[in-house]
Amino acid sequence: MTETPLVSVVISTHNRKQKLCRLLKSIMRSSYPRDRLEVIVVDDASTDGTFEEVKNAFQDVLVIRNEKEQLLARSRNIGILSAHSDFIFIIDDDNVIAEDTIGELLKAMNRISNLGIAGPLMFYLADPSRVWCGRVKRNYVTSLTTFPEREKCNVKFSGILESDEFPNAFMMRREVIEKVGMFDEAVFPIHNDEGDLCNRARMAGFKIGLVPTARVWHDTPLPFEEHIGARRFHVHSAQRAFYCARNRVLFHRRYSNVYEFSAFMSVFMPLVSSVYLKVILADSSSPIQERMHIAKEYLRGIIEGLTFNWRV
Repeated sequence: MTETPLVSVVISTHNRKQKLCRLLKSIMRSSYPRDRLEVIVVDDASTDGTFEEVKNAFQDVLVIRNEKEQLLARSRNIGILSAHSDFIFIIDDDNVIAEDTIGELLKAMNRISNLGIAGPLMFYLADPSRVWCGRVKRNYVTSLTTFPEREKCNVKFSGILESDEFPNAFMMRREVIEKVGMFDEAVFPIHNDEGDLCNRARMAGFKIGLVPTARVWHDTPLPFEEHIGARRFHVHSAQRAFYCARNRVLFHRRYSNVYEFSAFMSVFMPLVSSVYLKVILADSSSPIQERMHIAKEYLRGIIEGLTFNWRV
């Protein structure tokens, strides 16, 4: 490379002002040249003063405010549309990055020409040597995802490791967007939006790879730090429960073959649903009436997933 490329960092946020500011401070400490970083925050209709706080504290950060909540995929797309670089680093607001994370991801993408999406090794912020997410492997019959590196400590890797997808933080080439489009905000406004994008990228010939030398720390609860409840399963609200169920079905309608989908719907979706409904109804942090409403929305999501018209 003859010059240092511009990198756009796109962060979507909703009512997590303090965590967002913590992430922005870690980005400002990055060893990547500051004048080659374009940081874009999309405030998804926060009510905690996020927009004003970031505008005042980080004057060289572009802050875009959604007056009405648009959810994750649309917010990310809004940020991407405002980006000017050929490399876009998507990261959620509840993270902290290492000083060399952006540089390490970019180095890998420049070394491997068809590496379309590159993810960092992600650790628990509360236990900085303990892996939260490395590679992600998805089963297209059971719908379950596994994380081969999860719970390992002081892991050592060499080279780029193939992954099915990445949550939370990843860098992608603009070329991916030009070939396959942005996040599918109509079908996957939240839940499985990253997996859908990664699948489309892979089908277009791009590689999806873990860059172990790039590090991120995610502010998420440690295993068994709190009881296994609705929040851990992402069904702690009616909206979340609806999209969690709906998009699981839609994802497999789109990417499982006919035999995989038949097995998924006849055997594994009922099993998965029974677990999720049990978690929802057992969550004592909300009143029983609310839990019943969330459970109904979960079931409505399954029906919507089966009847959704792709052409709409």
